Amino acid sequence: MNQTIKILMNHVTIRKYHADKPVSDEMVKTIVSCAQMAPTSSHFQAYSIIQVKDKEKKNILVKASGGQEYLNEAPVVLLFCADLHRAEKYYENIDENILSNTESYTIAVIDATLAAQKALIAAQSLGLGGVVIGGIRNDMDVLASTFNLPNLVFPMFALCLGYAAETPDKKPRLPIEAVLKEDFYDESHDEELMKSYNETISNYYNERTNGTSKDRWTERCGKYLMAKPRENVGIFLRKMGFLKR
Repeated sequence: MNQTIKILMNHVTIRKYHADKPVSDEMVKTIVSCAQMAPTSSHFQAYSIIQVKDKEKKNILVKASGGQEYLNEAPVVLLFCADLHRAEKYYENIDENILSNTESYTIAVIDATLAAQKALIAAQSLGLGGVVIGGIRNDMDVLASTFNLPNLVFPMFALCLGYAAETPDKKPRLPIEAVLKEDFYDESHDEELMKSYNETISNYYNERTNGTSKDRWTERCGKYLMAKPRENVGIFLRKMGFLKR
């Protein structure tokens, strides 16, 4: 097991940071440079990253996310945006309507997501920890105004980074047999796997919360999905020029 595998296998979400340990601008540039080396469809690089330093704008992110204060407390906050505006403005000899189709949207989302994952791994390799905040999508109109986002750009999530001031336990993932299929989508053992995984997750939360929660995985995911439908996301995307075809 090499150092890269160790970093990947020991991933935990970090929400608390040492306030007295700033992250240098040079380190941030290294992290973003690594993000830029992520795979990208046809070399489109269909994303932009906004480093949020302004206190007022951080407060807006906190409010949009439902009060997640670590957006205020993290030394580094990077807002990852899917970006087809650059393509609309600079690509040559294209029918601009193509940028409004579902495939173009998918390309931008994948490009931005891969870049963010590279950024997080780079940060972890430098001794930092982080958390991805999707809750900012609760109020995308406010974010578009706050960050002056043009047509065909939308905020996907924020990545908070800093030196960890906590040591959380690793959260168990699905059994590999539930994720890795061979030659076809084999569901023959999924019921058994889900039952076992539910027990694992229930025990995890029982220990983590000193018995105040024993949520099963299927129960918890269903509850969170229903609590955060974010129906306005689709409306916002179409308003910004996405998903019209």
